[in-house]
Amino acid sequence: MTTGATAEPIAVGIDMGGTATRLVALHQDRTVGQTTVLTAELGAGTATERVGRLVGRILDIVPPGHTLGSVGIGASGPVDPVDGEIHNPATLPAFSGIRLVERLREHLSVPVTIDNDAVVAALGEHRFGAGRGAGRLLMITLGTGIGSALLIDGAPLRTHTGGHPEAGHIPVLPADGPPCYCGLRGCWEAGASRTALQMLLRPLVDRSVPDDALIAHATNRCTTDPGVRQAFHAYGVAVGRGLACLHSSYGPSRTVIGGSAAAHLHLFRPGMDTELVQNTSYAPPVELAKATLGDISGALGAALVDADVA
Repeated sequence: MTTGATAEPIAVGIDMGGTATRLVALHQDRTVGQTTVLTAELGAGTATERVGRLVGRILDIVPPGHTLGSVGIGASGPVDPVDGEIHNPATLPAFSGIRLVERLREHLSVPVTIDNDAVVAALGEHRFGAGRGAGRLLMITLGTGIGSALLIDGAPLRTHTGGHPEAGHIPVLPADGPPCYCGLRGCWEAGASRTALQMLLRPLVDRSVPDDALIAHATNRCTTDPGVRQAFHAYGVAVGRGLACLHSSYGPSRTVIGGSAAAHLHLFRPGMDTELVQNTSYAPPVELAKATLGDISGALGAALVDADVA
């Protein structure tokens, strides 16, 4: 990391997922460095070792001629942006329950912020991707769970405590539907996450196909296997039921669909559209778009959280 009066400040954005953690260095809306590391590798050892390892990765990504100006983190929720903590022992146990923001500030002496992964993905798509120009942007991410965020003129909707609404747990499925890890039944996430799609497809695909290749394998059979087509349709219906609720409640002008399941939007869009037919007298039509930034949207958006660093 370069120091001195001529060094240009950059923002580092971190997208911390259960499997991989992506880091991006951003300067004046231009990516000047990026890297990806396994989250398990970062999370080994004591809390002090974990934080120190993350600090090292942040400093390593700052290119010559630049200095670190700020750090933004996006993480799967629940996340407390006020206290600067992650409360997600299910997928981020190594970084949950520690004052991560406070400890990074102590090590780096720069502003550090943290937010929900869907919020930072929305910020990335709003600035650089499919959400550009949308005054009221809804972003959903279909991955291991479901993330959602609403941006109003580029600013995220918050709860009264400063936290983030967890729309993945709205009860849009039958009360006797699949159980959710939160302890309830009927949660949108339980039927419409990428994990739920894998569960629908698993009985239709040979057991020798590993889980990480399951969806891609099934897509190749859509034209010849009516059972696979029906599974994608049913999944789209589940996605659409939650979206219809959010559209009626939030009234976005545009919805961007991201996350790993979004790569197969063309296959589940027909089922989704059956649930999005609304009476326009109370639910105006919403423009739908597929996310364009891929896996990097969250890290890019995290780098934007601190607006003081261009």
